[in-house]
Amino acid sequence: MNKLLTALVLLCCFSATAQDTAKTTSKLTTATVYYGYGAELTHESRVNVNSGIKQIVINQLSTAVDVNSLQISVPDNVALLSHKYTIYYPTAVAVKNPLTKKMQDTVVLINTELRKNRNLTYIEEQTLEKTGRLVETVIANSGNKTVSAEDALKLISAYTAKIEKARTNIFNLKEAEMLINSRLTALYERIQQAAGVPEEPGKPYGQLILQVLCKNSGEIPVSFSYFTKNAGWVPLYDIKVNAKTNEIKLVYKASVTQTTGIDWKQTKLTLSTSNPNLNGAAPLLTAWYLQLYQPQVYNQMLEGKVSGLAVQNTIQSFNDDKSLSEVVVTTANGIERQKKDLGYATSTITPSTLQQYTSLNESQLNTNFEIDLPYDIESNGQVHAVTIKDEKINASLKNYAVPKLDRDAYLLAEVSDWQNLNLLPGTANIIMDNTYIGKSYIDPNSTADTLNLSLGKDRRLAIKRDLLKDFTSTKTNGNTTRQTFTYELTVKNNKVTSVDMLLKDQYPISMVKDIEIKLEDGSNAAVNEETGILTWKIQLKPGESKKVRFSYTVKYPKDKRIANL
Repeated sequence: MNKLLTALVLLCCFSATAQDTAKTTSKLTTATVYYGYGAELTHESRVNVNSGIKQIVINQLSTAVDVNSLQISVPDNVALLSHKYTIYYPTAVAVKNPLTKKMQDTVVLINTELRKNRNLTYIEEQTLEKTGRLVETVIANSGNKTVSAEDALKLISAYTAKIEKARTNIFNLKEAEMLINSRLTALYERIQQAAGVPEEPGKPYGQLILQVLCKNSGEIPVSFSYFTKNAGWVPLYDIKVNAKTNEIKLVYKASVTQTTGIDWKQTKLTLSTSNPNLNGAAPLLTAWYLQLYQPQVYNQMLEGKVSGLAVQNTIQSFNDDKSLSEVVVTTANGIERQKKDLGYATSTITPSTLQQYTSLNESQLNTNFEIDLPYDIESNGQVHAVTIKDEKINASLKNYAVPKLDRDAYLLAEVSDWQNLNLLPGTANIIMDNTYIGKSYIDPNSTADTLNLSLGKDRRLAIKRDLLKDFTSTKTNGNTTRQTFTYELTVKNNKVTSVDMLLKDQYPISMVKDIEIKLEDGSNAAVNEETGILTWKIQLKPGESKKVRFSYTVKYPKDKRIANL
């Protein structure tokens, strides 16, 4: 009776603690990708459960999960008792083929045939050897007897026939042996492929194991999100210029990469300008102590051991920001190829309506571009160029030249109200009249009212800078040398439209009192006396050319020489 009661108690305890395990997969619905590196992935899943304690195993998650960022949501009638994240590594499984036994029996029969063939070869080789010995013995035993020519010919003929037959048989048997060995080799390979080679193991993936307490039986939804560092985006721009109308269009794109361990299939993207990897704690100042430098105790100070003094470390450590992953887009063709890798949900979406699916959400700290389209992005680190928006920008075109450094003019676009464009630092492809002409760089970290975008060299403007020798001289008066330099800048407009040009040059600035520099003539240039930079604003009609001059004098002691003059 006692044994029966004990068994019933153990059975009840086991039933109370036993758990049903349900395995399921999840669908990656949205991915919030952060500027630089980092992404928040959101999954959704549904699973059938019974009332009571249940263990749910959700497979096919990322292998690079920050477990501290896991956020799990279950219905109100389900209590989440615990959760655990692990990485599952599939193992290779050998597949057995029912034909293996039959092929092994065939190998036994072929080996028997091979042994028979080798035995016949040995017999023929022995026959050939003994026939030769027999002829030698007959000739040796003939002694002084005279062998007639007829007997000799018969003996030679018989020996030749025997040798020919034996050698022919040996050759045929050797050929048959080669064929048998080929059959055996092929059969061994088939046996190895059929029975002995394991399958390649699958890719590892993350698992989320949930322990839940369910009030009722039925299907429940489970959603969860987590942060991973193995993804990110950087901006990429296309600046499209219409040379005839001076219309400028800015195409804002994102170079997205990810190596999270899972492929993003039909996933909606949100591109965020924030980066949760950066330290969000505001810096605090502590006391800054000074003391006299003492060489004899310098090494002790470095160790924090100074006799009679307590050295206080006032340096507060902050986490170093990791460098942003670089994304290199080498050619325009490469960008087009990457666009083809993107998966769109329906053929009714056209490039002209693409911007309608992107919404902009701004907060005090960041900007999010939410794209209501599904994308396919593989976990291979390849760059995917995702178009965010394109819009016409209010900009005025002007030419810019510094002939002292470069004889070519550059076309600039001055963008006003650029703060509303939500720009980030990034590379820009310059496309003039649908022709790719090079790259530039957009740096919005500026406090200026206008943003200058360099659109590349403008070869249709001819620029020349000459030193006028007739107006350049060197004179010595007493202990002083006086040098005068005069330069002439010539600009010609070879375009069919008028241009506004910003022309710059400079004169030197003195760093010592013995050298005196004076700008004699600036040709109505705007002068920055602190830097010595001269700026001319010139308007040129089609085919028109203009010249400007500037001259300056340098006075210094005659027994001195001036560097970089």
